[in-house]
Amino acid sequence: MSLISARELSFEFGGQRILSELSCSIEHNSRIGLIGANGSGKTTLIRLFLGELQPSAGTINRASSLKIAYLPQNAKVQSGVALIDFVKASRPDILALQAQIQALSAQLDKDHLSKTEEQLHTAVERFTSLGGYEWENEVKHVLMSLNFQPDVWDTDVGLLSGGEQTRLCLAAILLKPHNLLIMDEPTNHLDIAMIRWLESYLLKQDRPYLLVSHDRSFLDACVTSIFHIRSGKLSITKGNYSSFAQADEIARQTAQRTYERQKKEYEETMDFVRRNIAGQKTKQAQSRLKRLEKMDLQPAPRQEKQLRLKVQAQSRSGNDLYILQDVSFGIAGKQLAQNIDLYAGYQDRICIIGPNGCGKTTFLHLLMGDHTDYQGQLKIGASLDIGYFDQHNVDLDPSLTVMETLWQLVPAEPQGYVLGFLARFGFVGDDVQKTVGVLSGGEKSRLYLAVLIHSKPNLLIMDEPTNHLDTNVADALLEALQDYDGSIIFVSHDRWFLSRLATKYWVFTKELEDGVIYDTIREVDGDANAAIERSFYIPEPEKAPKAKPKKKTKKINPKVFELKQAEIDALHTRRDALRERLWDLQSSLSKSDSYNDLEQLRQIHHDQSCLEAEIDELTQMINTCEHEYLELLIQDA
Repeated sequence: MSLISARELSFEFGGQRILSELSCSIEHNSRIGLIGANGSGKTTLIRLFLGELQPSAGTINRASSLKIAYLPQNAKVQSGVALIDFVKASRPDILALQAQIQALSAQLDKDHLSKTEEQLHTAVERFTSLGGYEWENEVKHVLMSLNFQPDVWDTDVGLLSGGEQTRLCLAAILLKPHNLLIMDEPTNHLDIAMIRWLESYLLKQDRPYLLVSHDRSFLDACVTSIFHIRSGKLSITKGNYSSFAQADEIARQTAQRTYERQKKEYEETMDFVRRNIAGQKTKQAQSRLKRLEKMDLQPAPRQEKQLRLKVQAQSRSGNDLYILQDVSFGIAGKQLAQNIDLYAGYQDRICIIGPNGCGKTTFLHLLMGDHTDYQGQLKIGASLDIGYFDQHNVDLDPSLTVMETLWQLVPAEPQGYVLGFLARFGFVGDDVQKTVGVLSGGEKSRLYLAVLIHSKPNLLIMDEPTNHLDTNVADALLEALQDYDGSIIFVSHDRWFLSRLATKYWVFTKELEDGVIYDTIREVDGDANAAIERSFYIPEPEKAPKAKPKKKTKKINPKVFELKQAEIDALHTRRDALRERLWDLQSSLSKSDSYNDLEQLRQIHHDQSCLEAEIDELTQMINTCEHEYLELLIQDA
């Protein structure tokens, strides 16, 4: 049975239809990427899945065993609890058993009763079956992978930044018991190393998930089907984001060609009818007119609103932007990087890469002259007019409207000029009267970009410019920046974006000198992948070569191992084939047509159950054979 199945699902709010006649399902092996423009209804669909909203029409069914772990966008926590305790609270069952085991052990020390001993034994067995002993290590592994080192585990969660709180909620959600994981923009506050770890973590799980994300590289790595919401309708494409993008473009071109062909045929037929309806060819004209009335005309393909951004520089900067020689810098007494030698020139597009907390934002402020805690020579070029994009949009006044925010920069311009400029960034109609304080993260980013681009700087310094932007806006921004005639220095964890914009990479990395490892920034030659790999590099002092292990003397005929391995491989091949059949079967449940024939639907679920039983049986056989193989190895040691 599907974990969640929706049939002809619609949702209206305030008289406006948000979602229309959606049919889909989430299966036990689903790995879904949910995409669509900001405001298209992604969060609404998730809330319908969660049961927080009720559909206006249609049905939604959830398996009785369904346990959802949900990470909302920009999740926050209440103060008053230590970081480590907040994460551990995701498993109240294990915490309760730990407390019970401690209490029973103390009681047994005082009075050794057989009843107490039995209770303790039962509690320990239950604790073991839940993976309690491995769970402590899993908590530590997840926290450290998300850059929460042991020295901060006792910190009150209320002292964490907004991004840190969201990362902490991610850690708790991953550890929470569930059979379906739903995450809304989980990569927004992660650096590249954390994103790659999360990709690996998800792929190792045998539980289904649904991810809302604008990070195309992340979706390519993690999902096997795409749910796309456009104009309230849902389309389902098998494969990752790249597969979807290719299929979507082919579908768009096909629809456009069909529309143009039908339009041409319609116009030519109507022209013939007009010329001949009252002449000698009246019957032919009438016949063509009847045929035209029966024609199923396809409407013009709906074109998504394309933002047309243009970034211009008011004046040209000099050829030399920055020269750094033997620079070291830090913050609050902590050194962040040293021995930095870098050069930035006119029209360079430099991407700064490094883990969270390494000092990327501080380094940007150093380049802008706002950070003075440094040593060495920092030469800043002449005629620099810097425009800075702050990822937190702190310079926006929440009390102003969207129109007032821009108009205050150009008070002498007419209202039409302001409205026209804002329209280029997707602010039209009532949107311009919204106050900044009620805008979504994506809307704030678009407004901040409008203000920044209007100032026409000749050097753009940008900190995570694509955070909260949907793919259409990110595409428009990328195109505008690629055509920009100024210089760009930016920080980004969006691998798709940075690989297409950057011409140089400055990487926070570690180097070894005189046996001591230190942090520095180096320019890395090559592509984005080479720069990203360099950010993970940790040098190690040379070690003495290990002694070669002694050669083992074989005691068992090698043919025995070959036969056993062949048996295991054959079982794996059979199981893979069954899994492929199961995948195809479950993929059919993602098609709305499957729900129109109840008999067919029952047959699909029956075949699915049979395949799952066969796969479980083969898995047990594989485990048995692998255990036997291991015993042979031990005997042969």
